[in-house]
Amino acid sequence: MQDFLTYLTLPYLWEGAVIAIELLVGALAGGIIIGFFLALASLSRHWWIRLPVQTYIYILRGTPVLLQLVLLYNVLPQFGITFSAFTSALLALTINETAFCAEIIRGGIQSTDRDQRMAAQAFGFSRTTEMVRIVIPQALRAILPTLGNEAVGLLKSTSLASVVGVNELTMRGQTIVSQNFLFIPVLVASGAIYVILSSSIAAMQWYLERRVGLEHRAKRARKQQARNAVAAVALPTGPYAARRFSENAATILDIDDLHVAYRDKTVLDGITLRVRRGEVVVLLGRSGSGKSTLLKAILALAPAKSGSVTVEGHPIGRTTDGKPLRERHLPGNRAASGVGIVFQHFALFDHMTALENAMSIPRLVQRLPEAVARAKASRALASVGLSSFETSLPHELSGGQQQRVGIARALASEPNVLLFDEPTSALDPELVREVNQTIRDLAETGMTMLISTHDIAFAATVADRIVFLQNGRLVEEGPPSRLQAPETESFAAFLRQEFAGKQAVPA
Repeated sequence: MQDFLTYLTLPYLWEGAVIAIELLVGALAGGIIIGFFLALASLSRHWWIRLPVQTYIYILRGTPVLLQLVLLYNVLPQFGITFSAFTSALLALTINETAFCAEIIRGGIQSTDRDQRMAAQAFGFSRTTEMVRIVIPQALRAILPTLGNEAVGLLKSTSLASVVGVNELTMRGQTIVSQNFLFIPVLVASGAIYVILSSSIAAMQWYLERRVGLEHRAKRARKQQARNAVAAVALPTGPYAARRFSENAATILDIDDLHVAYRDKTVLDGITLRVRRGEVVVLLGRSGSGKSTLLKAILALAPAKSGSVTVEGHPIGRTTDGKPLRERHLPGNRAASGVGIVFQHFALFDHMTALENAMSIPRLVQRLPEAVARAKASRALASVGLSSFETSLPHELSGGQQQRVGIARALASEPNVLLFDEPTSALDPELVREVNQTIRDLAETGMTMLISTHDIAFAATVADRIVFLQNGRLVEEGPPSRLQAPETESFAAFLRQEFAGKQAVPA
């Protein structure tokens, strides 16, 4: 036991441990940084970017790190490139780590909810903002456990550096044993040092996982809310006037001969629709009729083959001369359109509180000062009856509350037009009423809205105009009275089918 404690505290062994840590930190840092870009490249839509990167990862993951180390140490001098043993080991370990870290990071990125990424794109987040503020914070929850395990494995792999003469912990233990032949105390002491280092990595992993965990974020948000309550910015009670919709109002949303197709399948076939300021238009139609696609196409989230969408003269997804915008220009184009959207499945950013969700567009897209963005978000949450839930995370809210947060998020940006994509279809029946009432209240403020729904009774009470879609075509449109007296057989058949299982529309 005395020999074990002597070697456990021996500076000579701990100096070797420091070298192992230097190799670990250098290789892991390089692996994470380079691996991040490799992960993005491996997810590229362009095969000529994706294929070489995937091949690189496949080869490195399939060959032993010892082989890579020996090849690097012996091959580079043949080309006149000579490194020290430590640099060669660090370079070999880093190159190997890039492949494993790339796969770990790729998995984390892909674990982020697709609806949340679509929401970020719809709101006009730049690709960088989307990655930094939405994807990475959530991906870290999936990445950290695996990365912690990879770090422990890398720590043990640093012992391979002794093959090229790096005097790290394992080699120093072997050197002592070769002199005194005390195998057990020396090697057990070396193993104990590795366990101490591994435990330090585990402790750091635990701390980081706790920091990015949802519960810890909620606690920080509540503390932040308490600090900000003193310095709140006062704003007007609401950005919208009382409802004064007129049939003579100016057109605010103009959709002209819009065609959308996925591969060879036509989804929207020549849709033309004009929505006036303050008007509430409800889209009806069977599943697959093109309602959701139309809403996505308005924000250039669906690939339009031809046609145009303009909001107060601002073209969406195209230049002023009608040419499709390049992808890098779409975020700014969407942000400038003044169009907000509420999604069917909420698409709340689940690592953000209700207030942070509502602040996201004013703060991250419109670049307003934090105090102003916070005030707008608070006002929007108050308008949907959720002032007392500002510090709640999405998973702490009911489905109806989550959808109302989604509405508040869209309202906080003060949009000119608000789109609703099946806002109640993902809710339990008892929660539908509260969301429908929120939308009715919003309609009374004069907000221009385009609502996709299957709820005929709700449509009858909120709509200024009903639009019926079938097979991607606009078949019929008119006032809510059309629900009682449709003019086309297609619309009549649709209503009969809906009424068969639901209560009749109130007169």
